[in-house]
Amino acid sequence: MSLEAFQQRILPMKDKLFRFAFRLLQNAQEAEDVVQDVMVRLWVKRDEWGQWQSLEGYCMIAARNACLDRKRRPRPVSVREESAAHLQSNDKDPYEKIMNKEAGIRIRQCMEALPENQRLVIQLREIEGFSYAEISEVLDMSMEQVKVNLFRARNAMKNSIIKGEAIWNSKK
Repeated sequence: MSLEAFQQRILPMKDKLFRFAFRLLQNAQEAEDVVQDVMVRLWVKRDEWGQWQSLEGYCMIAARNACLDRKRRPRPVSVREESAAHLQSNDKDPYEKIMNKEAGIRIRQCMEALPENQRLVIQLREIEGFSYAEISEVLDMSMEQVKVNLFRARNAMKNSIIKGEAIWNSKK
């Protein structure tokens, strides 16, 4: 495979890989390192691309495995997602900006409260747009486990948001 093929097929996945790695590691620098490692590994194995059923699936599995390896090592410092990812909006209305920012924070808090399997499944399905089969392959789960984890994650987040709204409304 050529450099052009790499730029067209692999590089567009780097943001998706970063978000996935960041969700697993909760550390922007570590996530960047994982993405870079995966990209180097893919370049080295460029002659094998045609043998893989799903190039994107392979990338996600490689990123997951690299993250798990890094999680096993002790981490000196952790960076919170709020300081690593700034919500930006093109909206000109300050009220709408504040509401969007608060909604994003609440959704992240709900996701952080989920068990890891549920958090990863909802990340891959709702944010990254993966199919159930792709999630099953990436996370090495059965299709039923993926569906159950997604159902539970959605319900937990819905209940958490409803509970938060009730608390907010009672304080008014």
